[in-house]
Amino acid sequence: MPPKVTAIARAVAVVAAGSLLWALPTATGDADAASRQEIQRARHTRVYIQGDSLTVGSASALRRTLGPKVADVSVDAAIGRFTATGLARIRHDRRARKSRVWVIALGTNDAPRADVMKRAVRKSLRLAGPKRDVIWLTVQRPGPYGRVNKMMRRLDRSSQRLHLVDWARLMKRRSGLLVSDRVHATAEGYRTRARLISQQALTLAQQP
Repeated sequence: MPPKVTAIARAVAVVAAGSLLWALPTATGDADAASRQEIQRARHTRVYIQGDSLTVGSASALRRTLGPKVADVSVDAAIGRFTATGLARIRHDRRARKSRVWVIALGTNDAPRADVMKRAVRKSLRLAGPKRDVIWLTVQRPGPYGRVNKMMRRLDRSSQRLHLVDWARLMKRRSGLLVSDRVHATAEGYRTRARLISQQALTLAQQP
């Protein structure tokens, strides 16, 4: 298995610096240097995205940004969705079974229980099996959700198939991308969220 992808860290640094006019990079961070083989792998890779209202808000930008680069982008999201509901839907969704890369953007509507979220992340990896990569997003919400995010970062470091988009950490730097409830995003915030997810998903889609 190839080394764990770290391209998302570079994307966060770019966005945190205030520059959003970047194109989707490849695993090397340079789209112009991408090999034909990597591009073809991405074009044959399906991506499945499971989420709550934050995914509803970024869905159109996700399809625009990632859709032309991969075989298919399937989004299943609903306002107020809990993590347990989302995982149950993954289990029975044919689109998830056909997709090699999963994005799970849940947890905002759950209590800040690190132990419960840890079981959920591990369950998602079991559902995914050994041949899929799973992307999770950290939770941005007022309250003690830092403990949940710390747990997710620890799991990310210890799992080859788990990949973290650290939305909460980015929002500490770019709080202006959030509306007054400090949970939901502005229009630019949703576009930024879509770009970060798309970069990580594309990087994984290009890998064998």
